[in-house]
Amino acid sequence: MRPLALAALVLLTAFVLACGGGNVATVPTPTAPALPAPGATSTAVPEPPSTTPTPAATATTPPSPTPDIVRRDTRTTRLVIPALGLDAEVQAAPTVPYVYVPNPGCPPGPQDAETVTVPDQGIATPADSIEGLENKTWIYGHSRWLGVPGLFLGLQDLDIGDELFVDGVDRVTGAVVAGERYVVDGFYLSDIDSGDTFLTAENASQIPPKPIVVLQTSVRERADRPWILDRELLLSKAENIVEGDMDDPCKYLLLFVTATPG
Repeated sequence: MRPLALAALVLLTAFVLACGGGNVATVPTPTAPALPAPGATSTAVPEPPSTTPTPAATATTPPSPTPDIVRRDTRTTRLVIPALGLDAEVQAAPTVPYVYVPNPGCPPGPQDAETVTVPDQGIATPADSIEGLENKTWIYGHSRWLGVPGLFLGLQDLDIGDELFVDGVDRVTGAVVAGERYVVDGFYLSDIDSGDTFLTAENASQIPPKPIVVLQTSVRERADRPWILDRELLLSKAENIVEGDMDDPCKYLLLFVTATPG
């Protein structure tokens, strides 16, 4: 395995998700007192009782229910994507010191950072929990390596609504996760900087309320090399979240595919 050109645990910064109705009270109409007949001795008529209206009940809106929050930290062990004919083991990737050699004229990478490794062939997920990836099952792999197509070359051919299934183990409880179904709901063209913002949560409000899956692969290593994936296809289906010019020769481009529980 070699360090993924875009993966660091800082993370991608060095890493080359009824109104309630109240009943209104009815106020009785007071009866007017009878007038005396002409010529009759007038007698005092008592004052009618007070008819101050009873305040109507006010309709109130019940508080919105608090959404159920499901937290899970899954280390995936198997990924199945029927639309791609993919059924593969997901390797557990260790963390290693991050060593980055920038392209000539490009800024240096972060110092004293760590990264996860990516297999030359196959797909992987971090072996350990990573702060900022709460409720995100992150699986990554090469689209192509040394001219050989990788398992994730086909991610570009997925469509919204395609299914995927994951097996794994909850890192916290040890509970087994088997055949959990997710549905593809988004495609994102990214670079390292925007990918860091997209992938990692900086605070609790950015953590998804339920577990999601994020698949990642490389699109282009640098601008003086051709795209590994189909540029026109990606631009037609993926949301471009690249910060700045995606043709900047210093940018390493990525594809993220997200899937939510189905």
